[in-house]
Amino acid sequence: MSIVQPPANSLLDFEQDRFSNTLEFFQSVIDQVSDTIAPVWPLQDYVAVNPYFGISHLSFLEARSYLRSFSDCETLMPLEYYAATYRKNQFTVADIESAIEELSDSEYSPRLSGSQIAQRLARMEFFENAIDVPTPASNGTRTTHTIAEIATAKTGVDWTERIVDEISKHCASHYDRGQATWACNYKHLTLYQAWRSVTQHDCNIEVLGLRGFRKFVKSLSPMPEAAIVQLLNQMGVPSQQWASVLLCQAYSIPGWSAWTKYQTNWTDADGAACNDLIGLIAIRLAYDAALARSHSLSPDWDASDEKGYATFQSQAPRRDEDSTLRYVLLRASEIAYRNRLTKAFAGNANKATSSNERKLGQIVFCIDVRSERIRRQWESLACDIETFGFAGFFGMGFQYAELGQKSGNMQLPVLLKPQFTLKEGSSSDDMRIENSCIEKRKRIRTSQKAWERFQASAVGCFSFVETSGLLYGFKLLSRALGYSPKVRDDKLGPTLRGLTEQGISMARQADMAEGMLRNMGLIKNFAKLVVFCGHACQTENNPLAAGLDCGACGGHSGEPNARFAAQLLNQPEIRKLLSERGIEIPSDTHFLGALHNTTTDAIQFFEVDQVPMGLRSAFQELQSSCQAATKQTQIERLPVVGSDSQSALLKRASDWSEVRPEWGLAGNAAFIVAPRSLTKNAMLDARSFLHSYDYRQDAQGHVLETIMTAPMIVANWINMQYYASTVDNPHFGSGTKTVHNVVGGFGILSGNGGDLMTGLPWQSLHTGQALQHLPMRLQVVIAAPRTMIERVITKHSLVSHLLAGAWLHLVAIEDGVMYRYATQGNWEQLGRVDQATLPS
Repeated sequence: MSIVQPPANSLLDFEQDRFSNTLEFFQSVIDQVSDTIAPVWPLQDYVAVNPYFGISHLSFLEARSYLRSFSDCETLMPLEYYAATYRKNQFTVADIESAIEELSDSEYSPRLSGSQIAQRLARMEFFENAIDVPTPASNGTRTTHTIAEIATAKTGVDWTERIVDEISKHCASHYDRGQATWACNYKHLTLYQAWRSVTQHDCNIEVLGLRGFRKFVKSLSPMPEAAIVQLLNQMGVPSQQWASVLLCQAYSIPGWSAWTKYQTNWTDADGAACNDLIGLIAIRLAYDAALARSHSLSPDWDASDEKGYATFQSQAPRRDEDSTLRYVLLRASEIAYRNRLTKAFAGNANKATSSNERKLGQIVFCIDVRSERIRRQWESLACDIETFGFAGFFGMGFQYAELGQKSGNMQLPVLLKPQFTLKEGSSSDDMRIENSCIEKRKRIRTSQKAWERFQASAVGCFSFVETSGLLYGFKLLSRALGYSPKVRDDKLGPTLRGLTEQGISMARQADMAEGMLRNMGLIKNFAKLVVFCGHACQTENNPLAAGLDCGACGGHSGEPNARFAAQLLNQPEIRKLLSERGIEIPSDTHFLGALHNTTTDAIQFFEVDQVPMGLRSAFQELQSSCQAATKQTQIERLPVVGSDSQSALLKRASDWSEVRPEWGLAGNAAFIVAPRSLTKNAMLDARSFLHSYDYRQDAQGHVLETIMTAPMIVANWINMQYYASTVDNPHFGSGTKTVHNVVGGFGILSGNGGDLMTGLPWQSLHTGQALQHLPMRLQVVIAAPRTMIERVITKHSLVSHLLAGAWLHLVAIEDGVMYRYATQGNWEQLGRVDQATLPS
């Protein structure tokens, strides 16, 4: 980001004191504010984001103290929650003692013993998990507040709500993606410039009591950077408090702050050139400054506690017995889970078997926790089936353009950029089929647009219900009964056409294939059938449906990636090049693409007509065992989703009123990097990301480095999104689904106003009676020599910070012994795992 130099007559004035003599100071303040805020992606690409990512170089409790100096954000569950979980035997006195011992050398060590803490929990009232979204307790340590909060307390009028509604109205209009009938006339301008143009003619906030606001806005600099400094000076804010005040402003509208952060840092080059996050902060600050002037509010900035100013400098968190106990109990619950997890490994050791016979099928699933159940069921039903875990985009990152379109979805993690565009088409290269499909889609789109225009037109809007009510009655009845037919054209799919024209030569295609196979550890002993199984959800009337799809595929279905990977490896030219690189694929091995429906656990195979005749019976056997695994997985999931029959479970997928069609990644707690032999028969309850890895095939440690710096970081993002949405849903979640409204085609509001909603809805975390997601930090288990792991930690500061700050926990398994990686950077032995489970 660069600061535009203001004109000579600008009100930008850095002469107030020695701290603000240069633009560099203001730049550092803005950078600090921007770095703290995490982005939120649009609904169509909705992916998990760690809301603490920008401050993950601080320790977990330092970050809590930092956030609570300028906001009411909470990062710890209340004591009542731990009292309930303790009574449910989810952790014991021994676990509390272990947590105290781990923290004994830190400032977080409690003054009470484990038994004293347990006695205190036993005396507390039982915590009832509320159906409604809970509100975190008030923050008595906060040192910075907005003028709107002060005015609300003084006047009894909720100025924060009024201001947020005004800003939300403007942002929704400015960023609208075609949902609104009347488009904003200032969309070509930046957010701040558009707001300044519109607000000079909008008297709504003046009617609500903020007198003279239009004239006040007209007096502001046309540049948001200059306006911010102008407003801070008008309010008399000392320069050393600028960061605190601006962070307080941003966190008073966390949803739109996250959205403008996305617009600034993650859109195209044009979007990145204008910093809309700065513009939003300038807008928010303008309301506060005008409110201070209108109501003669003059905060005593000098009376603030200097130790409470927001700063990135590492500082010990403010110690209080309540937060210390809560942190210890969080660690105790994590230790209890770790012990159950590692005990499952040990129990699996005695069941591990090996065979030199060639497998019938090898199924590569996404590491997504929802794959764990069906992998276990399938392997238990068919001894000639072997499963692998790998990132769901299969290392095939591209833009997928549907037939008739020039661009489309980004089928790769959001942190990466696509290298080419994969086009949808007919597998038979029959142009008649493609032309027919294109015409059909055009007709559908044209009729849909015409119908939408009629609904919103002056003629149709008032008479719409009367003229079409009966037809909609039938539609509503069918959807209420769970009938919602899906039209799918299986004749279409990804094609290899046009790759060479984009510079993706046969050698580069071989590079992609080799990288995928080596990173998943599948370079020999190929089965007769190898299936790449992407995943997607099936749900109706759900604006956040993309959050249930594949995060590795940018919040989309993994189907195109799976089918493309199979097509790539079925090419004789690719196999020849791989053979020259030491990967020999038998001539009778055939690759297939498939899709795991995570709502129903059904698996659909693609291009089955291309299975060689000699493998037809093998495929039928594979398909039969797959159907049996699906049935067993559905039965296992019945109590989890609250269904009393398989038909009821399946109905959830097409029920438009269902707020919990599936649980997504709720419950996620572990990321396991190991051979399948470690986890094959372990009951992991769909709480673990399972990444296949054999360190014996990774002499240089490159694969491990990739896993620890990519999939592990993504798993941490997912884990922290679920954690934050559970611990503090008002700030980091999205409230209740039942009142969600789509705004602008890119986000959701709760009701008809308020801030943009981010994070997970309460129904994705809570059953209605109890929490489905138990908030705890990710437990990473890696079966590899500690020296290999340490090389990655030392090389990558991001990984080092996550571990040192206790944002995730790490256990290494080496020679059958488990070691915990302490925050001080040393290893502590935990116990043994039977060596029969692991390669030596």
